Amino acid sequence: MSKGTLEDHLRGSAANKRPLAWRERIRIAHESALGLEYLHEACNPPLIHRDVKPNNILLGAQLEAKIADFGLSKLFSSNSNTHVTTLVVGTPGYLDPEYFVTCQLTKKSDVYSFGVVLLQILTGQQAIIKEKRPGMQLVQWVRERLARGNIESVVDARMQGDYDINSVWKVADVAVMCTKQSGVQRPTMTEVALQLKQCIELEEATESNSTGNYYSADNSNGHTG
Repeated sequence: MSKGTLEDHLRGSAANKRPLAWRERIRIAHESALGLEYLHEACNPPLIHRDVKPNNILLGAQLEAKIADFGLSKLFSSNSNTHVTTLVVGTPGYLDPEYFVTCQLTKKSDVYSFGVVLLQILTGQQAIIKEKRPGMQLVQWVRERLARGNIESVVDARMQGDYDINSVWKVADVAVMCTKQSGVQRPTMTEVALQLKQCIELEEATESNSTGNYYSADNSNGHTG
């Protein structure tokens, strides 16, 4: 598609020219979530992508998002929740740890990978942060900081504070739920898409209200929602 991939806009040449605004990021996240929801719930039989990552999210002229690259995808029987495989495939940093251990692929494996993508959208970081600590997973890095209520230390500084803090916290909360170790504790993509739609509504409400709760270094607070 004409604007390349989400990876280009988070870490590549496009990011250097003009970093994505927060409202663009959450719209891309929402449209990507809807795409995965379609694969999981509308396809018959359901389709598990198995390699959800920014390189596989294509962006059109208006930054509309499309899920791409189905080379590793698996079809499921409509009455089956899992698929047992002897060969675990996927990209390091995005791979569902439960799938890695049990070799049982589920829709929640895609949910985990999407949670990592959400964290990248939030932070602008790679899935594995080599410069922070050798081989440190982004999931771990973010969780440590959010546990201290320190969201400003993880949000992509290139956005220069131009976001609704409640919207940012909600995306972070959704990402944390998506990346739970146990698949049964993760939301479905339908639930994720709904939560992200609410994030967009929060951002739009703030834009229409000049006294909105935009982040600043002087009034930053931990999450209370």
